[in-house]
Amino acid sequence: WDYVSVLVDLRGTLRNYLRSSLFRKYLNYDERSRSIVRASDMQAALMEDVKDVSESYMFMIELSRVLGRLLIVMAFTLHKNPGSGWILMCMPLLMILWVLLRGSGYVGACATEGDMQ
Repeated sequence: WDYVSVLVDLRGTLRNYLRSSLFRKYLNYDERSRSIVRASDMQAALMEDVKDVSESYMFMIELSRVLGRLLIVMAFTLHKNPGSGWILMCMPLLMILWVLLRGSGYVGACATEGDMQ
């Protein structure tokens, strides 16, 4: 899968598409609208915001891939051992509890790291 993802280069393709679409939209503004948008804002959007959007999209794809695997494992487990349903119900609840307990510390650490930069 890693070899295919390098060949396809979805992240780079997505960035190029978003940049060209955003710049095309900017060029289609009339003169009054174009004068309202500062060049520095447009440059920041083209360089940084597009990167953030494409990274978020790639994260969502990875998240859906992991969740798909998890659902397949759960279905296989239920098919082979129907009595394990209670365990399969506890697993997502424990994962959610883990995220809730660790999430605030992680967000705080990210905020601290962002302040240092």
